[in-house]
Amino acid sequence: MKPINDINKIISVISDPSHIRTAKTRQVISTNTHQEPMTLVIHEGLLAAYRNSDHLLLRYFQAPLIVGLNVLTDMNDGIFYKAYSDVRYELQPRETVLEKIDHAKLWRETAMLFMFGVKRFAEAHKNSAGLSTYELIRLNLQGLMEEEEELRLAINVSDYIQEKTHLSRSRVMKILSDLREGNYIEINRGILMKVNKLPENY
Repeated sequence: MKPINDINKIISVISDPSHIRTAKTRQVISTNTHQEPMTLVIHEGLLAAYRNSDHLLLRYFQAPLIVGLNVLTDMNDGIFYKAYSDVRYELQPRETVLEKIDHAKLWRETAMLFMFGVKRFAEAHKNSAGLSTYELIRLNLQGLMEEEEELRLAINVSDYIQEKTHLSRSRVMKILSDLREGNYIEINRGILMKVNKLPENY
């Protein structure tokens, strides 16, 4: 479960209203122009993170959320974000944010945020290596169904799978169509509404 109370508590301490910006749907937000590592605070809306090198979809981020606190990785490098709704966000230097967290003694809340991130990362990549096309689609259908409802209802299921796997769109659409005809999934106007027990093999 997303630790929303902990996240909001951190945001209330680190946020600087003068840094808050807005982005419209499909607008790209990049951090690679900044010289120092930046932390992204998402106040409202839905963002997606993509890998610069091949535009592979890495993760959706639903507000409220804080991204880029890890001192062992540089979120400026190799990643860009795209808004999937109207978004309110801010960028602050990571060191500044960590100093505010330290001063407010919010390390327990920050640990909860990190544990949530690690859990989601593990779920996204569990058994993803060496899978067949169908197994990848099956895994991502289950993953999308486990997302927050607001996020799931804002995302086209075929786009989600294709961007996360780089499988051919025609193959993704064919398998989704077959699963739909077999009443294994319910899709309404491109939105995944329900996943029943999916077959192990296709």
